[in-house]
Amino acid sequence: MPVREDLTAAYRWRWVVLGALLTAEAMNVLDSTIVQVAAPVIRAGLGGSESVIQWFGSAYTLPFAAFLILGGRLGDLLGRKRVFLIGIAGFTLASSCCALAPGAGALIGARALQGTAAALVIPQTIGLIRSMFAGAELARAMSTIGPVMGLSVICGPMLGAVLTHADLFGSSWRAAFLVNVPLAVAVLATAPLLREDRAARAPRLDLPGTGLAALGTGLVVYPLIEGGDAVRPGWGAAVLVTGVLVLVAFGLHQRRRARRGRAPLVEPSLFGDRVFPAALATSTLLF
Repeated sequence: MPVREDLTAAYRWRWVVLGALLTAEAMNVLDSTIVQVAAPVIRAGLGGSESVIQWFGSAYTLPFAAFLILGGRLGDLLGRKRVFLIGIAGFTLASSCCALAPGAGALIGARALQGTAAALVIPQTIGLIRSMFAGAELARAMSTIGPVMGLSVICGPMLGAVLTHADLFGSSWRAAFLVNVPLAVAVLATAPLLREDRAARAPRLDLPGTGLAALGTGLVVYPLIEGGDAVRPGWGAAVLVTGVLVLVAFGLHQRRRARRGRAPLVEPSLFGDRVFPAALATSTLLF
């Protein structure tokens, strides 16, 4: 009987840990959209030009996207549990900084830290789930990720609006970031139940590729957001073209790295199949 009870308890705890991992996923994805409705209220309180409204969102999603693959590689190298917990701790700290931001610039900087921390968290979830489940249970556990992420994206603007309008304890929009703190603490409380997991043969980091991807994306997005405030005509187009050229250099770097047998950030052979580019185009049109 004691052995059976221990097995039952272990079985239940696995699903508790899954709930914590899904909470972390939801929390990080939710913050990509949570300021969309609240942004005008935030700007009214903190000041800044009209473009800061877009930066409140982009400052999060840009580093999130740019460092996502790097975050996965770090999990392979250092251990997914370790990187996951570092990411959650960093996300908690960044969320607190967002809530306490005294100005628009400080909030944008804190949002960038949030996005970077999210890039450490999200890639680890699948690996940690695979280390806990197998067979049919693994399929059940993995099938929960898509709906959770989809609902998080949809619920972000609504939650940001509700929390801002509720003005809990006079916090106004700051509650949209403070809500992350208790959720993150609950996730961190499950740390002793997580198993460490890492790749048997971890690929090397591609820091030049990561730098090119981040720089190119930033150069493309910056003039699209700030273009309306341009003082010097033509600067936006110049920056945009430079960004495109940097992204082309990133693509060439990835091809060269793949030919040399090194692990690229983006596998060039994926683009040889029509399904992958079509999926990218569909995702781009959706967002």
